[in-house]
Amino acid sequence: MLTLEKVQLFAGTKCLLDNASMTLHPGQKMGVVGRNGVGKSSLFKTLLGNSHFDAGQMRLPSEWRLGYVDQQDDLPEVAALDFVMTGDTEYARLSTEQQACEAQLNQPNLSDRLRHDAQQRLVSLHDDLDRIQAYLVPAKAKQLLMGLGFDEADFVKPAPHFSGGWRVRLKLARALMQPADLLLLDEPTNHLDVEAVAWLEQWLASYPGALLVISHDRHFLDQVVDHILVIDQQNLTSYKGNFAAYERQRAAAIMQQQALADKQKQKMQQLKSFIARFKAKASKAKQAQSRVKALARMDEVAPLQALNPFQFNFASPEYCPDPMVQFEKINFAYPESPSQFRDVTQTLRAGDRIGLVGINGSGKSTFIKLLVGELIPESGHILRAKGLKIGYFAQHQIETLEPSHTPIQAMLRRFPDLTEQQARDFIGGFGFGQEMAGQTIECFSGGEKARLCLAFIVYEQPHLIILDEPTNHLDMDSRDALEHALQDFNGALIMVSHDQLLLAGLVDQYWWVHEQQVTLFYGDLDAYLQQRLALLKQQRQEQKQQKQDKLGAQNDASPVMQKNKKEQRQEAAALRQQQQALTRPLTKKIQQLEQQMNDLSSQLAELNQRLADPTLYEDSQSSALIADLLQQQGSVQRELDEVEMQWLACQEELEALLESIAAK
Repeated sequence: MLTLEKVQLFAGTKCLLDNASMTLHPGQKMGVVGRNGVGKSSLFKTLLGNSHFDAGQMRLPSEWRLGYVDQQDDLPEVAALDFVMTGDTEYARLSTEQQACEAQLNQPNLSDRLRHDAQQRLVSLHDDLDRIQAYLVPAKAKQLLMGLGFDEADFVKPAPHFSGGWRVRLKLARALMQPADLLLLDEPTNHLDVEAVAWLEQWLASYPGALLVISHDRHFLDQVVDHILVIDQQNLTSYKGNFAAYERQRAAAIMQQQALADKQKQKMQQLKSFIARFKAKASKAKQAQSRVKALARMDEVAPLQALNPFQFNFASPEYCPDPMVQFEKINFAYPESPSQFRDVTQTLRAGDRIGLVGINGSGKSTFIKLLVGELIPESGHILRAKGLKIGYFAQHQIETLEPSHTPIQAMLRRFPDLTEQQARDFIGGFGFGQEMAGQTIECFSGGEKARLCLAFIVYEQPHLIILDEPTNHLDMDSRDALEHALQDFNGALIMVSHDQLLLAGLVDQYWWVHEQQVTLFYGDLDAYLQQRLALLKQQRQEQKQQKQDKLGAQNDASPVMQKNKKEQRQEAAALRQQQQALTRPLTKKIQQLEQQMNDLSSQLAELNQRLADPTLYEDSQSSALIADLLQQQGSVQRELDEVEMQWLACQEELEALLESIAAK
């Protein structure tokens, strides 16, 4: 069989195929379709050895004979019938050798030895001609010529005397004469009338070898081929069936694309509603900017995220008790350790979406364990609403999974009322298909175990979801699926996470765990981080000042002159100028990157709007436009991601530079 593996093909500087693969089995008939310029004819030239693939591998059995239409314009000065018969290369070779032997035997004064050798060779050639049934070749050639519209008078007409269109027919007839294992035809119905096309359809339908045919004639392809090979976007895609079957599959794909567009549009509408709902809250707290940016980014990438293979939802509770949890003057300390919390009072209301922030060791995980009842306070009261269901995810829960169990067994152990089929159906939505569902958990990665724990929470249908670093070990698709599920969840949410985008996109208030307290932070995540950086900077300055004061106390008796206020102001001004000079290049670059992000975001928003238009999918001729828009969308998204990474890197570099200047 013919096999192409990850081939790459260029026409000059234009890439026609990139990492493309296909397989053609013996006897298989495949129609090659694609827009003009995608590389159909170039692919044929490469298969015939007239050029080569720039990368990848082609496997073609050495014994396979190839039949094809010669592209040379100059035809030899022979009769049309003889020209067509030479298409059978084996017949042509043997006939030529037979003629040479006969001519040799007709030579006068030929030695007895040479005559004997020529007679023996002629006998062998007659045997070979009988083996290939050479006596049928003239009849076959006449059949081909007559089928393609020639009459008997044309058989003896010299080939070069025919006009252009008839020359093409002659070359096609010559190609069909070859008893090939693989026949390659490039637009064979060009220059044929309807009768000749009908005949060719019948002839090719009964052709025993493999066939690759380039054609834009739908009816012809329907009658001849059993597979369609599409060249599009530098790739090769094979469809089973004739062209009508391919069109049905493409129509179904376009319908699916329309459904996807509707899904994307619905997702965008949900996000816009989500933005509007929480933007109002954020504006009251003067924390709109970063929140709106984070949610706007979700809106922009929604079309790509809609393709995520993981899709699940947290069922929104019909009724949420309010308040859900109340902390009243809670005190807690681990044995032989300082007090972790002192007189903590907080209330969790229905619908609250809280990000729990604080430095490592401040007590975030401890606070959560107190809330869910894993820890008992030393004093004070934790009041939980009657019937409150809490879905709790933490890294230590992954470790509680029994390694020898399968996901189904783990599900049944946790929810004994389920049947095995119900458990199998449910976890299937979390990427645990038939094969993975039967494997033991010890074979799973950390991300797969985390996904299984999330499945348990989803099944519990909680009023309150508590997530302690849920994205550790999760891949991008799983993270996106979790984020989307939480966006639609109407219950309460408490989250600890180092993922800034996840926090900024899902929560609307922050509880700050610090100095043995849990307090509401009045600001967004950016403000919290800026405050933390400012606090660290202030601490460093205080330490520096303490060192200077100590040094000054030691040198009070020294004759060193103290700088007057004017000199101090001059020094401060010089320091500011130095700081501006050092940071100006980075500041300028950041501004340029921000402008690029704005421009790219506008382009992406326009493309998303066009792809979300349902009328785009109503026109059957729009498939090429849809493909082009999707390609543009992916290209712009990748460019925007790259610019954002550059912007973040510059911001980090600027912060580090400012800290370095301040430390000096």
